Amino acid sequence: MSSPHVAIVGAGHAGGRVAQHLKAFGHTGPVTLIGDEPHAPYERPALSKELLLGTKTQESIALSPAAYWTTESLLQAGIARIHASAQSLDVDARRLQLDNGVTVDFDLMVVATGGIARRPRFVRQPIEGVHALRTLDDCLTLRSSLQGCRKLAIIGAGVIGMEVASSAIALGVPVTVLEAGDGIMARCLPSQVAGWLAHEHVAKGVDLRTRVNVTDIARAGAIDGDTFALRIDATQDGVPLSIGADCVLIAIGVDCNPAFLHGSGLSDEHGVLVDAFCRSPSAPWLYAAGDAACTLDTGSSRHIRQETWRNAENQARAVAGIITGRTEPYSEIQWMWTDQLGHTIQVTGVHEPGDETVVRGSLASADATVISLRNGCVAAGVTINQSRERRHLERLVSGRRRVDAGRLGDTSVPLKELV
Repeated sequence: MSSPHVAIVGAGHAGGRVAQHLKAFGHTGPVTLIGDEPHAPYERPALSKELLLGTKTQESIALSPAAYWTTESLLQAGIARIHASAQSLDVDARRLQLDNGVTVDFDLMVVATGGIARRPRFVRQPIEGVHALRTLDDCLTLRSSLQGCRKLAIIGAGVIGMEVASSAIALGVPVTVLEAGDGIMARCLPSQVAGWLAHEHVAKGVDLRTRVNVTDIARAGAIDGDTFALRIDATQDGVPLSIGADCVLIAIGVDCNPAFLHGSGLSDEHGVLVDAFCRSPSAPWLYAAGDAACTLDTGSSRHIRQETWRNAENQARAVAGIITGRTEPYSEIQWMWTDQLGHTIQVTGVHEPGDETVVRGSLASADATVISLRNGCVAAGVTINQSRERRHLERLVSGRRRVDAGRLGDTSVPLKELV
């Protein structure tokens, strides 16, 4: 097919970029961009930080100026945009059924649906004052609720939960964070860094409680002599407790298994399984990009899913390139950043239990790079307010460099020299 019709399901960061890159790379066939949000495709990191704080605008997080995303401008570029959700897929006919009654026939499809905020079992229906944070509208609703909020409770101490805790503190809103595990941000931070960051939050006034299992959220309740809009019932180390709040954020992760693919065999709880060329092994006409893509990592020969800005940006470009004839496999070192309490923390690679950690600098003074060694080789690292070191660290991680731990921890030896 010299000019196949490409249907992109998901009009967020990854989906919007796929559409843009397809046209930039010379794709002459029709492109249909399908997504249920009314906004222009946008980047999500600011939702828990600058947009929530009001220091960025909706327009500033869009992938391109508003004029690019008008219907007339898109059609001139050969892109049709449909505001709808994909409801089902006829695999044999390559036909999408949308929830607005429209059907879309296509030659190639890119799944860029991202994820949806995970809802705990005890929240069986929407509760006023209980929020998730995944979309721009979620952010605006939460921001409105925080005005006049006497206490915010956050369930989940992952990246989103702790970023919102930081933002709430900056807004002067008292925060309680409830985490089922032993510490914060366990998926991406080594224990030393997680412990330091937890201490920073507590020092700023965050009521951080770990080993807490929430069992219910109910409207209105008197807690310790005060009446709040919401009552959270939980156990901590098996001991019952109740916590009052006027606003609750549930931040326990996302589900990236697109509902319209259920039963098709093309996705599962890990997302859409694709090879190193971002293509489904069982359906060569199907590609995936962004959070929903579970991609074969050429370095480790494992399938991994990266929920990061960088992956949404770069995998979208790779998919568009592959569709238009490029032959390089997609390979991306995992990298993410978080801004909390005035600190910039960047994580490169994946930390694993049992890694040897080396600290360059001082965690106490919040000026350090913490590096994980696995079998003597650099496997991952975290920079804390040392952004200038990230590119050197990334080269060490990507090259799996074997470096002496003593030299690695010696700040008189520049990190770039070890590369």
